[in-house]
Amino acid sequence: MTADAELMRLELDNQIVGGRAFLVGEPAIASTYGTSAETVSGLACTTCAVWDYPLFNRVIGAGVLAPLDEGGLDAIVTHYASRGRVCNVEVYPGVTPPDVQVLLAHAGFVSSGHGLEAHVLETDGPVAPTGGGASVRMIGPAEYRHFGELVRDGFGMGGGGLLAEFFVDLTVASLRTLGDRSAGFVASVDGADAGTGQLVLSERVAGCYSGSVLEAFRGRGIQHALIAARVAEGLRRGRRIFISQTDPDSPSGHNLHDLGFRTLYRATWYARPA
Repeated sequence: MTADAELMRLELDNQIVGGRAFLVGEPAIASTYGTSAETVSGLACTTCAVWDYPLFNRVIGAGVLAPLDEGGLDAIVTHYASRGRVCNVEVYPGVTPPDVQVLLAHAGFVSSGHGLEAHVLETDGPVAPTGGGASVRMIGPAEYRHFGELVRDGFGMGGGGLLAEFFVDLTVASLRTLGDRSAGFVASVDGADAGTGQLVLSERVAGCYSGSVLEAFRGRGIQHALIAARVAEGLRRGRRIFISQTDPDSPSGHNLHDLGFRTLYRATWYARPA
């Protein structure tokens, strides 16, 4: 196994740990939003009844974390159909085995053209944010809901309704479920809370998630400060590998690269046309 292949395995495992805590960490909340994170045909499969966004309705690591054959794909498709969700199989160009891609093509799956990039940093020392005057604090349980509300607003979901509640409730559930395997951070500017970041710990890896900044505070180095704080805390907890996911060619990805991260791979979601 190459070094990057091992990093990818560790990175995907961190995604699964964080995703399970977010989607099914607290069964009552999972029931409210129809979220699930189950293993089907040896692969992690997530579903969400209230939002059809592929990130929450996808098959993770086909051909990378576990093999996938025709019978396995049939079982996965049936699993998603039983929940009324589209089955999005995540493909990693240049990494997913050709036989898996042929299998998907024969089953009618085509590329959506969309997916996230994964970024990685291997380091023994802290990273230094550039510019800005943000201060960052690590939060405790009393601020979990406030943290969730900041995440909601930073991702532009603050207009009310079910998705707004979804972001808050599942973020809080994630923090409570992970306990000391996670940490939440809030960045402030001139006394006003302006951004968030979460750390998720798994085997050898610290995942950097929920990196959001309120629109009024963007462009002021807040993400840099939050990345640096999470790296510092991950180092303190014995991690030397840091990962994050962003939209391709996004400001968030550029911020990560500013502080030494590199792109590990890009995922593409494959699904059957409606």
